[in-house]
Amino acid sequence: MQTNLSFHKTIVGSLKSNINVDLWDKVQALYNAGEYANAIRECMNYINPEIEKKYANGDKTTYKIPHGSVIVQIDIDDIFFSATTPFLKIENAKRVPVLRQVTQLNFTPLTTSQIVLENNHLYFKYSCPISDAEPYKVYDVLREICMNADSYDDEFITKFNAEHIQEPTIFPYSPEEKELAWNTTQAYIKEFFEAYEQLENKRMTNYLWDILVITILKIDYFCALQGNIRNDLEKTLSYLNSKEEYYQRLSTGKEFLKRIQNMERTKFDTNLYKVEVFVPYKSRTNLESIRSNLKYAFETSEKEINAKDFVGATCTLEYGILNLFYYNNVEDDMAEVLTEAMIAASEKPLPETAKALYEAVKIIMTSNNFSNPTIPTVLEISSVPKEKKGFLGKLFG
Repeated sequence: MQTNLSFHKTIVGSLKSNINVDLWDKVQALYNAGEYANAIRECMNYINPEIEKKYANGDKTTYKIPHGSVIVQIDIDDIFFSATTPFLKIENAKRVPVLRQVTQLNFTPLTTSQIVLENNHLYFKYSCPISDAEPYKVYDVLREICMNADSYDDEFITKFNAEHIQEPTIFPYSPEEKELAWNTTQAYIKEFFEAYEQLENKRMTNYLWDILVITILKIDYFCALQGNIRNDLEKTLSYLNSKEEYYQRLSTGKEFLKRIQNMERTKFDTNLYKVEVFVPYKSRTNLESIRSNLKYAFETSEKEINAKDFVGATCTLEYGILNLFYYNNVEDDMAEVLTEAMIAASEKPLPETAKALYEAVKIIMTSNNFSNPTIPTVLEISSVPKEKKGFLGKLFG
């Protein structure tokens, strides 16, 4: 493995959030002034300014907002705030395992909302006196409902024969986008297994986890698979980050990639679509939080580069960048700096790769202007003492 793996820019579009952070102080002020209903309405504008225009009724007492495969209904009056989300029909489902799973979800991870059964229909529900609808609570309730309702519906349908109460609104990718998603995903997986074998043969097994996770994160970044594949991907990443035995985790991750590699193209395509998002899955970021996210990768890769461990530095930096994208919404200007560096490092010799990625992260860590960054191709680090060349340096230096 003397050159870096390939990387391509996402076909999904912008990574930034629709949240209007400037409105949060107004939301809090309205609640503190006793204007509870208006605080909730302004909270909707904080999440996305388009919600009120598109999904509220005339007097703004009811909102019906699509999120992924579900619709969240919010009702506001002078006495109560409530949120209801039709989840699934279980009339023809495997009832006992469904209800057992529901009971488990109501215990954890749900902490505010609950899943209730009414006439063979499952609903996510929450209500409270409107004076108790504190803004942070409102946001947390809506986020919990959105994340869990959209996450578990496909699993319940596949495992237990449940059915959607209402068909979700989805926007399938174009034929050209589907072709790109399939070909790029297959190419990522093929080159992963080749690199995995090379690292195994050189007994560099400490990097196997890195290239495995990086490959999965690249697939998610590139085409944002939905449906059952997304559920499988999320569970695989969670297991890879667990404390289970190292080679068992590697085996589980490889099996996930093999399932996609051997999947029928038509089945793969059914998981390629965009959905409307109400409450974002990912965290909103600012410069400070992005720097906090990248701090470990920045400091560790500097040491690895000076030790001529370009495999380690490349893995550290790519994982740091892709992990940032996976968990967070990132403003376009900062995302562009990191993305362009990943493209520049694609399939390049590892010393060049490590240096280009390091310089991009250095720009984020040290600059406040990202509009026209120049990413150097040569790295100069004079502040860190040079370390004696070891095995990895001899192999890849």
